[in-house]
This record gives sequence, structure tokens and C-alpha cells, in this order.
Amino acid sequence: MASTAAVRLAERAGVTHLRLVYFRSPFFLGEEEVGFHAHRWLGGLRFQSITLKRGFLSFGGHGGGRPFPCAVCRRLLLERVERLARRLHADLVVTGEVAGGGGLGIEELVDLDRSLGLSGRVLRPLSARLLPPTTAESEGRVNRQALLGLKRGERLREDVVAVARDLGLDPWHGERQCLLADEEFVHRLLQIDPVDGVTENLIQLLRFKHFYRLGSAAQVVVALTAEEQVRLQPLFLPSDVRLYVQIPRSPLALVRARWSEHSPEGRETIIAAAAECMAEAAGLPRAAAWVVRFRCEWEGETRQMRLPVEGHPVPALISS
Repeated sequence: MASTAAVRLAERAGVTHLRLVYFRSPFFLGEEEVGFHAHRWLGGLRFQSITLKRGFLSFGGHGGGRPFPCAVCRRLLLERVERLARRLHADLVVTGEVAGGGGLGIEELVDLDRSLGLSGRVLRPLSARLLPPTTAESEGRVNRQALLGLKRGERLREDVVAVARDLGLDPWHGERQCLLADEEFVHRLLQIDPVDGVTENLIQLLRFKHFYRLGSAAQVVVALTAEEQVRLQPLFLPSDVRLYVQIPRSPLALVRARWSEHSPEGRETIIAAAAECMAEAAGLPRAAAWVVRFRCEWEGETRQMRLPVEGHPVPALISS
């Protein structure tokens, strides 16, 4: 919504030949709505979508002590758009940023532009009056008085909604969200062993509430509801193990490990521990002993394992 309002403000201030560029990231949700709203409100402008998957999957280690600071993301986006602007011979880069957002105040934004060779070329219509004027503003080609001076604060969202309505836009809900703003997601992400690496598939697994690590041995994801199970089904890799119990509305668990590094007994212990995670997450009633069914995706054969009620699970294989 902020970016759409920024486009309308830029047009009102005299910016012409605008072109919309949207950057996709595996950490963003609600991306399908971006193109829809761009077509709805800004249908006369060219819309281009560019993926920055590699950059986003590797940028977490450059945060200077913070795992995923917004400043790193902003730099990544502006680096890419600077190259695009140079190729298109564009005078301005227009963004929906607000001063103070993501910890980037006025000085930080100015320094960021300077470090990327974009001094005087980044127009932030929502906060422009708080920032040094762009070259286009200084030369009178952009009307600075038509721009705003918003900054990060408790009422920022309400202020942006008011601006959107003033511009004839209908504020919408369910906007794009960044997973890296979710503290629980980041906590789960930071548990990942760097050796395992971060992939798009893993990012989707980390979105599940019931994500467990069994030390360095394995990762377990438990899907409880029908909706979660639909989301989990396409995320199984050929080397994963699928766990469930033979009861109505059984939970479904995905178990991922470097299986070749474990003995047959070690693999069974991992599966048994994963079954315990699944039972705990689902609140399954425990009988004198209960049976979990599992299938190694690479085998296609379903087997069973009997687990005791108390104590550390000791697997007992049962022929299927």
C-alpha cells in the first residue's frame, strides 16, 4: 500500500514515464496480491517482477550482529535497482520507504544512497520533506511541495491509510508480509545448522509452528490440521521420512536427516524420537503401547514401529 501511494504521489509531483519493478523473495508472503493491486490501481504502468532468491538466501550472515536487519535487505534491493536504472537511463528510483522504518533513519538512508552511487536519485515520496532534495527536486522538475514528511511512529499505518484514501486508493488488508519480521520464525531459522544451508523448501518448513530439531541429527515438522497437511505434502523430498498413526485425522510428520551418516539402529532411534515429537504436538492419548506407521520416500514401502508409553523411546519394528 505504501509503494502504491508513493507512485501516486510521485505522479502528482510531476514524475513521468514511471515503471513498476517488484522484487520477489522467498521470505515474502502475499506476493500474489502485489501484481493484482498493481494492475488494479496502476494498470497503465509497466509492471516487471524480478526474483532475488539467491541474494536473499545468503544475506543473513551480513547483519553486523543482527541476524536479518532490514538495512541488509534495503541494500540488496537498491543494488539491484541501481543496475536496472543505469541500464534504462532512469533519472530517479522511487520507493515506498518511510524514514525510520527498519531502523534506517534519515542519516542511514542518505549514507545508503551515497554508498550505492545513488545520491540525489532516490525519491521517497512519503518522507521526502524530511530528506535532502533529489536532483530532480532541486532543478524544479519534481514539485517537492506535493510530497510528504512521514516518519516511523505508532500511527504510521493509519497515516499511510489516510494518504492512500486521499489519493483515491482503497486501502486493502492482507498485504505482503516479511517472514523475517516474525520473531518465532527467525528463532527457528537460527537453529538451522549452517552445514545444512537455507533453501526455499526449508523456509516453507520453518513456517510450521511445530518444527523441531533433534540435536544435529534431524529436523521434524508436524502438520496437525488438514490445511497444514495440504501445505506439507509437496515439501517432502525423496530422502525424507513420512510419519503418521492409523487413527482418524492423524497428524502427519516429515522427518529429514542425513540418513547415510547413521546406522540402521540410529535411523530407527531418530524415527522413534520424531514420533514422540508428533505425539506430543498432537496431544495423542497414549495406550500401553502405540504404533506409528512410516514410509521412507525413497523406498515407497510402509512399515510400522511400536513405541512404549514412558521413558526414552525404544523402537520395535513390526512387519507391515
